[in-house]
Amino acid sequence: REVEGDLVLGDIGYGMPFRAGSFDGAISISALQWLCQADKSYHNPVKRLYKFFSTLYGCLARGARAVFQFYPETPHQVDMITQQAMKAGFTGGLVVDYPNSTRAK
Repeated sequence: REVEGDLVLGDIGYGMPFRAGSFDGAISISALQWLCQADKSYHNPVKRLYKFFSTLYGCLARGARAVFQFYPETPHQVDMITQQAMKAGFTGGLVVDYPNSTRAK
């Protein structure tokens, strides 16, 4: 079978469906802020964020790095995201681009 890659379609709020240690790194662009929304009555943003971060942390190899770029609507969302990431085992920092901008963040 000749393939260039496989595609996985899923909701990251249900977790990442990969074996432990499968990846050397991860990049997320503009995805995390959507986990902060409860667009269905049974969606709990805190639980969905933790499920994502804990399963992603598990499928990363030891010493792997992850980068998350997101657009929070409120400071509460920043806190919620960082708290759940740290609870899942991630460490690191937060870089705020244009913190004094009057445009929506």
